[in-house]
Amino acid sequence: MNSALHPSSLFRTATVIKWEDARRPRRAGEFFKGLSAKAMDDFESLAGHLCCPPATFLIKEDQEPISVMLVYEGEVNLRISSYAGKRFILGIAGPGEILGLASAISGTPYRIEAEARRLCSLAVLKRQDFLDFLMRHPTACQNVTRELSRQHTRTCERLRIVGLTSSATARLAQLLLGWCTEGRETGGGTEIRFLLSHGEIGECIGASRETVTRTLTDFKQRNLVEVNGSILTVPNQDALAVYAGIS
Repeated sequence: MNSALHPSSLFRTATVIKWEDARRPRRAGEFFKGLSAKAMDDFESLAGHLCCPPATFLIKEDQEPISVMLVYEGEVNLRISSYAGKRFILGIAGPGEILGLASAISGTPYRIEAEARRLCSLAVLKRQDFLDFLMRHPTACQNVTRELSRQHTRTCERLRIVGLTSSATARLAQLLLGWCTEGRETGGGTEIRFLLSHGEIGECIGASRETVTRTLTDFKQRNLVEVNGSILTVPNQDALAVYAGIS
């Protein structure tokens, strides 16, 4: 059963605790770029530390945004759901990303849900403390603007795949090619981390788990992809695009 951690309860429990130097995590991501030592001290005086196991719901749709969470370690699925219960993964947040940022800025209820994929370590700030921090430190405000733009671009690209691509073959190929932009180039092609289940990949492209399994098998049989454990290799991106009809 999935555990549930509601943002509205974070500051009414002992779940959030202050940092200890021995476990202070590595700071990554757009938010911390260019921040002064004074700004970092200010941030750490406001932030609490939250560790959560996999399958923990950090944000639920329609909840009021009373907190902001910054991912230090781990990965978080970002989803939206239909009234019929179908789920669609907008993206996967990793170290350095801010959860609930758009709602924290606008003050409107969350329009997404965020669920930990694996053990996560996060910094948690009360929404008003976060907004006041941005007012005191213009560099942080600029960084948040760029982060919002990046999140918007990621969402648009995911919706482009689902909304403007007709076949599951083309949607899966586009998803893999998108991941290739952050992959590692080798003599045998582009290597990407392949940690999502077939069901989760289906949530990324609006297809069933069975369709994803069948399509990946087809790609492998045609030597368009190779899978070795958690690493997927695309030997020739152009060949994959041509076969999927998106070139």
